[in-house]
Amino acid sequence: MRAETIPAAALVEQPTDALLRRLVESRGAVPLSFEFFPPRSEARRDALRETVDRLAPVASEGFSVTMGAGGTTRTGTHDTAVEVARRTGRPVMAHLTALGLSREEALEAADRLWRSGVRRVLALRGDRPRAVQGPLPPGFAHATDLVAALRARHDWTIAVAAYPEKHPEAGSLDEDIGHLKEKLDAGASVAFCQFVLDPAAYGRFLEACARRGIEAPIVPGLMPLDGWTRLRGFARANGTTVPDWLERLFRQGEETPELMPALAATATLEQARRLIAYGAPALHVYSMNRWPLPLALARLLGHSES
Repeated sequence: MRAETIPAAALVEQPTDALLRRLVESRGAVPLSFEFFPPRSEARRDALRETVDRLAPVASEGFSVTMGAGGTTRTGTHDTAVEVARRTGRPVMAHLTALGLSREEALEAADRLWRSGVRRVLALRGDRPRAVQGPLPPGFAHATDLVAALRARHDWTIAVAAYPEKHPEAGSLDEDIGHLKEKLDAGASVAFCQFVLDPAAYGRFLEACARRGIEAPIVPGLMPLDGWTRLRGFARANGTTVPDWLERLFRQGEETPELMPALAATATLEQARRLIAYGAPALHVYSMNRWPLPLALARLLGHSES
């Protein structure tokens, strides 16, 4: 199904079963993975453990754990990834950022994950740490270099980042897709997208990647929409398109705050349905370390906790 043949209105009108007919695996429900970030206090660690326990039964594709800019949370990333894996028995993908670390530091962080049983890694260039002034340690300048080094070192499952509306530093979407292809050719086998608010952008991106000969799965990132004001500001700062229908929907929540939880749940499900209709092989949910809306989404998409 080609992206341009799916009018937005038609997506809203299609029944859920017609959309879910496109799905594979996980007893007919779209495969789900959930992303966490390392907690910074014992209270937040306890809260994350509850989130992990709640989401584990529906996390058919497991979990991922982020790493801060410049590798600043690499110990927390390692410890959280290992605990989540042992607690759930699900596969866990640890993020590994290159910028701000020397080659030796990046590879040692990778080796430590491998020794602890983590076999999936998301290789990222990463962002420059805000607190660091002056030159950074010489290391992997690009994610492609990190992917190649990881591939030569261990038999990882390596994922990389994709940007349906291009990376902010890329000159064009076509240029950015070229970088994605380089990362995949260097040894990555799957790409995970920066979150999108306009599913049509994801559909167009899939088609553009196919035209460049990219066959690897490209999994969209889905952000639960229960923090709309913050999320909208973040999206605008990063050049992420905010569809008119979402703006109109959440305007009602701003006028009547009591509606906001129901609107957030409705909008998140609608985003998921549209991404699925455009051909998403799975959904990667940015949980923000919270479980209620991600779990509700999983249930609405056909996952059970049994």
